[in-house]
Amino acid sequence: MDTDKFNYVYSCDLDINVQLKIGSLEGKREQKSYKALLEDPMLRFSGLYQENCSDLYVTCQVFAEGKPLALPVRTSYKAFSTRWNWNEWLRLPVKYPDLPQSAQVALTVWDVYGPGRAVPVGGTTVTLFGKYGMFRQGMHDLKVWPGVEGDGGEPTSTPGRTSSSLTEDQMGRLAKVRPWSKCIYICIYKYKLIRMFV
Repeated sequence: MDTDKFNYVYSCDLDINVQLKIGSLEGKREQKSYKALLEDPMLRFSGLYQENCSDLYVTCQVFAEGKPLALPVRTSYKAFSTRWNWNEWLRLPVKYPDLPQSAQVALTVWDVYGPGRAVPVGGTTVTLFGKYGMFRQGMHDLKVWPGVEGDGGEPTSTPGRTSSSLTEDQMGRLAKVRPWSKCIYICIYKYKLIRMFV
């Protein structure tokens, strides 16, 4: 077998829909002040004040050059007990040949706020193609910006891959290479959406 071969496929030859796997959300949600609770009594019945993990869901929408390419899709209902772990594949209504190189996906985590109303817990955005035009693959740890929806604009106001998250990705890879070494992760932001598989 020749090891010098490099196998590849052009995205224009893949006539299938793009799929992403939503993993889990890490972090702790801070409750609002008593003043905010007095001003808005419905806040008491939101997921923020549940004893267990609230019933969150994630929406995902593909953008290119600041414009949506398709309607958003969302995760199905799941009752959480101790942590937010969806572990669910989302089939996006976009095929690989339809994706321009500037395509990015905006993810928003939502909490139910009342009848027919949801509020964003946080959002993040990640490009679907890397610096050299290759489609991103594997697991990605993304920073979730609290209190806002994922922004599909260019440039985005909710980048999922910041310099601190890239450092954590490198630390994670190092921990896998040397399982006996101990790594300490310091989270300088509140939420992190982890394990988005492409």
